[in-house]
Amino acid sequence: MSGIFQVSEAVSLALHGMGILALAGKRMRVREMAEAVEASEAHMAKVFQRLVRAGLVGSVRGPAGGFELSKKPSEISLYAVYRAIEGDIRPKSCVLGLGRCPFRECMFGDFPDRVYQEFADHLKSRSLGDLVGFEEKTSGRGWIDGSQDNAQDNNHRQG
Repeated sequence: MSGIFQVSEAVSLALHGMGILALAGKRMRVREMAEAVEASEAHMAKVFQRLVRAGLVGSVRGPAGGFELSKKPSEISLYAVYRAIEGDIRPKSCVLGLGRCPFRECMFGDFPDRVYQEFADHLKSRSLGDLVGFEEKTSGRGWIDGSQDNAQDNNHRQG
């Protein structure tokens, strides 16, 4: 039996890669992100191209190129990242994977729908800023300028 919902490897790479970008606060090459999460560089590149098409990251070519967040981390919900890769969160027709139910109504009732809704609500309520644990002091793409000070402040708070 499969789980009620599953998070694909592509979604995992997107969420982790975006978190790494937010934490770094600077443009990064796909190789750096792939190494950080021990993933295939080719798979990470494909995932990030989808994030570019969704407008969540920008891409710069050349020697100083790489990927960068298109908005402040606090303005990018985890749901937006998930949706860019998988689309909207919807329950499967049958939790058990059956093509046709032999019963009049599902033995699980509306439980799978509630679980999916709670998962979606959680992702919608959290941002990359929440994930990496700092608040940006500036607006627009300039948030990068203060990120190192914020990251150091976080280390002192956690330590």
